[in-house]
Amino acid sequence: MESHEKAHETKLREIFASFNEAWMKYWDSYIKLQDQLYESLRAGREVSWLAASDERKMSEINQVQRQLFENMPRRLDYSPLGQITRDLESAPSKIRDLEAALAQAEEGCKSLEEAISLMKSQVEVMKKAMNAAETK
Repeated sequence: MESHEKAHETKLREIFASFNEAWMKYWDSYIKLQDQLYESLRAGREVSWLAASDERKMSEINQVQRQLFENMPRRLDYSPLGQITRDLESAPSKIRDLEAALAQAEEGCKSLEEAISLMKSQVEVMKKAMNAAETK
């Protein structure tokens, strides 16, 4: 009986170690996605400045962005209005930057989904193992 208990305890330790690996993958995916989302927000913000046709419109856009971003857990880097480029010559590169950032965020979402799926499967394995331990 004692060897059966040791074997079961060893199996539980392996299960929890596997869960920890899944959790680390989830954490890594989460951090990468957070960074990618941050970059896509920054790139989107730069493209939105292109809508400013005059100083009044610039002020309106700035106010709306402040309201949108004030509740964010991670603040965007502040760009003084004087440093914002609104010329249409820079538009294509800003749009390409946004497109690339959105593609990375999309890949990050897929990676996080995979990590979530792995975590969920590990949770199921742990639940089954714990239920088996309780019934014995």
